Amino acid sequence: MASATTNRSMRYLRVDDTELRYAAMNRSGLTVSRLTCAREGHGPSDPHALEGAFLVALQLADYRGELWRNGRRVPTRMFGAGEFTVYDYRERWRANLLSRFDCMNFHVPLSSFDATALELKRPVDRLDVAPGVSVRDTVVENLASALLSATVAPQEASRVFTDHVEMALLVHLATRYGASAPVPTRHAGGLAPAQLRMATEMLADDLMGRLSITDIAAACGLSSGYFIKAFKVSSGLPPHRWLQRRRVQVAMQLLAGSTDALSDVASACGFADQSHFTRVFLRIAGVTPGAYRSVRGPAG
Repeated sequence: MASATTNRSMRYLRVDDTELRYAAMNRSGLTVSRLTCAREGHGPSDPHALEGAFLVALQLADYRGELWRNGRRVPTRMFGAGEFTVYDYRERWRANLLSRFDCMNFHVPLSSFDATALELKRPVDRLDVAPGVSVRDTVVENLASALLSATVAPQEASRVFTDHVEMALLVHLATRYGASAPVPTRHAGGLAPAQLRMATEMLADDLMGRLSITDIAAACGLSSGYFIKAFKVSSGLPPHRWLQRRRVQVAMQLLAGSTDALSDVASACGFADQSHFTRVFLRIAGVTPGAYRSVRGPAG
């Protein structure tokens, strides 16, 4: 189990010494560990400690699992080898580890992003990577690879070398993904860029409409009423209209690239039925789905 104040040990994942292959902390305060598990179905994690820190998890092999954030299910896909995800330990996360896993984990206290030490223009309060989203970043991957080679024989690794690599990683995370605490007046009633990106990604990944506005607003740290107004200010459309346009965009791709029945396309894109699909498609695209396919789609 994690201690009462930190999650550096990763014990909330119920790992043992054969799975926690390496752990070290350098002067920056950042902790590096490698976790491996050769069996599937490791199962659910235990509760972790709430603390001002991030987990940056880089997959060394493809990984599949389920994820919850603050008690709400987070849509996830396969996390590919070389991709990383970010978890803010100020929020409550639970995972169900389904597949085998092999990953490098970086425990990054907020204090590691010392603006003066890293020569940053602004302090870092969060890392703008949406919950459950895995990111491919060659800089992160290459820096992690440099540290991974040191884990093979940690007693032979140069402390000066690992310090410099970890500092480079912190600077890259801060400058590429770091953001200060949001200032609401700066956005004139709209969403912050990170909030808009998170909201549109959640909407685009949920064409069936299983997520409620409350779910998406909560992920952005907002009330439902404020979120709806702010989303329209930032995107020009209310959330439900934005989702309808996204459904039509996906439908256009299916119509142009397949011979699926219109009813199947409607179902795949989250429309209630073919009639609903036709009405919305005509309003947004200016033609019916059948007419669009006759011009853009493959021969039947």
